[in-house]
This record gives sequence, structure tokens and C-alpha cells, in this order.
Amino acid sequence: MKIIWDKPIDVSLLINENMLFWPNDPKFHREWVSKISEGKNANLSKIVMGSHTGTHIDTPYHFLEDGKTLEKIDINKFWGLAKVFLIKNEKKIMLDDIISSPISEGDIILFKTKNSLLLRENKFHEDYVGLSLESAKYLVSKKIKSVGIDYLSIGPRGDEGREVHRTLLREEIGIIEGLDLLNVEEGLYFIVALPLKIEGGEGSPVRAILFPVEE
Repeated sequence: MKIIWDKPIDVSLLINENMLFWPNDPKFHREWVSKISEGKNANLSKIVMGSHTGTHIDTPYHFLEDGKTLEKIDINKFWGLAKVFLIKNEKKIMLDDIISSPISEGDIILFKTKNSLLLRENKFHEDYVGLSLESAKYLVSKKIKSVGIDYLSIGPRGDEGREVHRTLLREEIGIIEGLDLLNVEEGLYFIVALPLKIEGGEGSPVRAILFPVEE
């Protein structure tokens, strides 16, 4: 097995004021504090945005009152070998869609769906593909390390989606959301998606990078 370090694939969403946001989340806003063009010594900006902006991770505290926050989570959840699976179901990731996939204990699993096309639109789609509760329970039983998806939530819209989060986060399974997988093929990769170390934080944007792996 060989990791191709010189061929990184950036699977992070571009953060700007026109990007896709979860409904009612704080939108990205940048204010320039100083600019060289205005006679200042340096360019410096102030950034305001929700902690789940763009490509990001969730911590257990996001959905569990007694869950771990950013400075307490196991950082190893967000780097390592990752398996990308293409899901053709356009409604939801059901157990039948993944039961025959080679998923093993300690895996990082990334799901590529029709969402990869939806991310190209600056419009929130209610019918994005999320992980079913049954599938989430299956991944817990497999004792995976982390799971990622190509939309702003790992679970579908509504109560089921919230319970999907709780099911995964109770077991401290890492969640990576908003991955840009449009140009990524199924297969084995090495992922790095490290969050900021914010005290008390329930989530953080990440710069997610995949490196191809030759077996």
C-alpha cells in the first residue's frame, strides 16, 4: 500500500458570502479591519460565520448535552485511511445500500451521492441524501472511526436526521459533513480533515484533503 502524497485532492467547499448554508445558520461575513491599499501596514480581516460552515466536523456536544467538545475529542478520528463508496439511491442511504460494502472496524467511511451535484448550487435542497437511522446503527455496530458525506448533514432533514447524529455521536464516531466529492472516484484514500481547537466548541470548519492510495 502506497499513499500518493504529491497528488492531493482538495475536497473542501470554498467559503464565501455566496456559498450554500444550512437554513437559519449564520452566513459567512468578512469585514476588513485594515488594508494595504488604504495605507495600512498589513491586510487584516474579521470573519463571522457559523461553526458548521462549509466542510466541517461535528463534535458530540453538537447534539448531546454531556458530549465532548472540540478540545476534548480524539483528533485521530479525522485523519487516516478512508473508503469512498458511491451510493446510487437518490432518496436515502439505506442498509441495503451498504450492507455488502467492505466496512471494517476502525474505517473512515465517506459516502458520495447525488448531493455532490447539489453542492454546486447556491440553494438548499430539502431532498438531499442522508444516512438512514438503520444504516447509522449498522455503522455503529461495525465500530467505524468516522463517517463523511457530501452535504451539510449526515442525516436526512428532520427528526430522523437528529437521531442519526445522536446515534453516531453517542459512540464518539467522527462526523465530517460538506465534503466536495464530485470529482472523487470510489476507492481507498488517505484523508486529513482537522478541526480548530476551540474551547467548548461543538463543531468546526476543516480543510479536508484526500490523497490517493495504491494497493
